[in-house]
Amino acid sequence: NASGEISFKPERFLHNYNNVINAWCECERNGNASVSVSEKAEAVLDYLFEQHRKGVEALSPNNASFSLCIKSWCRSNRHDAPERAEQILRRKEVFAKEQSNVYIIAPDYNQVIAKWRDAQVNGPDRARRLFKEMDQNYGSAAELKARPNTVTFNSLLDVLAKSKSRDLASECEELLKQRNELFKEGKSTILPDIISYRSCIDAWIRQWQKDSPQKVEALVKDMIKKYSMEGRKDLRPDADIFNLVLKACAHATVTWHEDIEKEANDTPISIANRTFALLKGKNEFNANPTHATYAFMFIAYKFHLDFDNSRYTPLLLMLWKQCCNDGLVSQFALESFQDCVLDYQFWKAIGGEERFALLGKTDPKTIKVEDLPQEWKRNVKPPKRRGKGTK
Repeated sequence: NASGEISFKPERFLHNYNNVINAWCECERNGNASVSVSEKAEAVLDYLFEQHRKGVEALSPNNASFSLCIKSWCRSNRHDAPERAEQILRRKEVFAKEQSNVYIIAPDYNQVIAKWRDAQVNGPDRARRLFKEMDQNYGSAAELKARPNTVTFNSLLDVLAKSKSRDLASECEELLKQRNELFKEGKSTILPDIISYRSCIDAWIRQWQKDSPQKVEALVKDMIKKYSMEGRKDLRPDADIFNLVLKACAHATVTWHEDIEKEANDTPISIANRTFALLKGKNEFNANPTHATYAFMFIAYKFHLDFDNSRYTPLLLMLWKQCCNDGLVSQFALESFQDCVLDYQFWKAIGGEERFALLGKTDPKTIKVEDLPQEWKRNVKPPKRRGKGTK
């Protein structure tokens, strides 16, 4: 300073301690298993608590201290990580009652709720409990940052949809409808988004039930209705959403052996065909087929159209030709097609067995997409990277 004395701000020391917690958190993210990194992060938080009890207010833990420690446990692969993350959340809530500068924010709960996905036995129950508690305690909080938000809701749906118990799709859909109604009535700030719908769709697909395609198609129709009639531009379905309908058809209980004429419009084949027709034609969503579109169509035909049906082989070969013409042959599409037809049909469809014998490939299983003409795969795009979204 002006007098020549060395001065410092005590709060900078707290910032340094938080940096240490964050460093351990980053180690957890990078998969460093050589040390119990989240234990190390929590040990720093414990030290700050000790300093607070001693009256060293400059080293009293703040919001960042707790949130970084929660984040560290939520990145941990330890079996007790969900429980440990929730324990830190509880400590923060207690501390917030005596320290006005510490308060709960939505990401604290969001991360812990999402982390309960790792606990297959009691994860859904714990996630439900936390969501209900947050909704009751902070749903009308004066501090808007504390209120549950759409990410909170999506975190719960994600836990339910990916639970080992594959019978929670109905619950996910009921929660979705409930939240849509509550928001419409002005009783909730949570507005389900496209991720909410995707989680419900994923839950139905995982059930592998005969009616899963109907449920998924109905959810997509609801999205379209809200997009078209309520101006929900964020719910405009894209090719990925329509592909999920096809995926539901491909994964549904096998039906080709049943008499399905009485319910022809609701069969997996019927739903798949009209979804494919929508993607191939002009539509208001500017959605076009992708390599996954064809892959799921191949699988749907395999499981839901009788192999002895006179239409089976011509349909598969015609679909393969369209896939090649569209430049959408990926490894996924190739393998799906190969599983649907006899070996001699497969060889003929890709250019003849003799051609590949010259390359030393005489087994259909050894054919890779790299072996096929570039023209057939010209429009295959690299997969998208999706974030978890826990903020």
